[in-house]
Amino acid sequence: MRLMTVLFALVAILAVPASLRADAVTPAHVQGKAGDLTIHHVWSRATPPGARSGAAYLVIDNAGNSDDTLTAVSTPAASGAMIHETAMTNGVMTMNHVMALAIPAGKSVTFAPGGLHIMLMGLGAPLKAATSYRLTLTFEKAGTVAVDVPVLKPGQSLE
Repeated sequence: MRLMTVLFALVAILAVPASLRADAVTPAHVQGKAGDLTIHHVWSRATPPGARSGAAYLVIDNAGNSDDTLTAVSTPAASGAMIHETAMTNGVMTMNHVMALAIPAGKSVTFAPGGLHIMLMGLGAPLKAATSYRLTLTFEKAGTVAVDVPVLKPGQSLE
């Protein structure tokens, strides 16, 4: 009986169209395009009352034949926004500011909790679930693209 339950669950999962799975890139997931770059799976988590910082996550695909570089990020939701990378150094977790981030040709760069992220400092107000804010990304070659960042509940993610 247990085997039948497991098989039924597996069939049900596989029957879900790829467009509905979290890892699929559908038009609904695409938030912006700039040149050969596609920005998708953009999200942020709600912050507690009084929070002065938050983070944004996304994926950047480079379908082109040449590298590009993310040189700046900004948002009206915070007084400052920077590219950060979380790293473990000698058993100590650190966040390092990344001045410019290469987006290699034919590759994807993922911003996710525990790794690359966009650090929002000096939030004008806490990020509230079921709202969104504007984030502008500036690339060396592709130029500037603005995306809407949906704010999810604490603990939620698009991963």
